Formats: sequence, structure tokens, C-alpha cells
Amino acid sequence: MSYQATLNKYLQVIVGKKLEKLNLACEMMMFSFEDYAFHALGLTRIIKDNDILVTTLDYQNWDRENDKNNDEWYFVTKYRDKIEGGVVISVSVTPLYDVKIIMDNGIKIELFVKNGYHHFDDENEQWVFFKVDDNSHPYISVWSKSVDIATTC
Repeated sequence: MSYQATLNKYLQVIVGKKLEKLNLACEMMMFSFEDYAFHALGLTRIIKDNDILVTTLDYQNWDRENDKNNDEWYFVTKYRDKIEGGVVISVSVTPLYDVKIIMDNGIKIELFVKNGYHHFDDENEQWVFFKVDDNSHPYISVWSKSVDIATTC
């Protein structure tokens, strides 16, 4: 069963919402769209003017001592003022559950499912979407090959 249409429907709530904050935790990017949040655990990249500003893979370039001494933190810090503050004008989900978010400031955020289940003993969580401190919207968790939509906690 494909969840593409269902995911597209649920994610439309961020259209018109401002990207208030981008946070990082290792290779995870956490986006706050007012009262909604995306936590991107798979391959994620942020693009402006057909130029990749930062990806989660930039984390791989770090000093192994301080988790903020890497290219991911460097580029997010460098481009934060260009990334944050934009308003979502569209969001879409592909048949493979990749997500594309386009904002009015020219920023495009792409979240990719980065690996197939057959490479691992267990599935890996790729991205989650939820309403912050409010269970009125489903908690959505997309894995390598499956989708969980929790409507109650």
C-alpha cells in the first residue's frame, strides 16, 4: 500500500508556515515550521539558486572531538540567515517517500530516504513529522520501507 497521498495530505499543514529554526544533532537536521517539526534523519540537503548550501553528509567532515566542528555546522551557520525565515509555498512527497519543501525565499529542502531495507537487519528511520506539544495532528515516522502514522499517543 502506498502512503504517498496520505503523507502529501498531512504535510500540507506547513504550507504558509514560516521556517522559524533549523537545528542540528549529528547528521540529523531539525526544522521548526512554527508549531510543526520535521526531524530529518536520512540524507537531507538545502538548496538555493541551484546551489547546494548544506547536506547532512557534510557532518562526515569533523574533527572527532567536538560534534560542532564539521562542515554541516559550518555551512548552516554561514547560510542560516538565508535559510530561516522563509515561508513554505509547497510541499510534496514522492512515491519513495522523499520530501521536497519549497519556500518563498528561494530555499528548497529535500529529504531523501537514503537506504533500502535489504542492506540492514532492521529498518532505519528516515524522517519524522509532528505537531509540537500537541497530539491533534498525527505523528508520522517514515522508515526505509514503511510508514507509521500514529493518530493517538
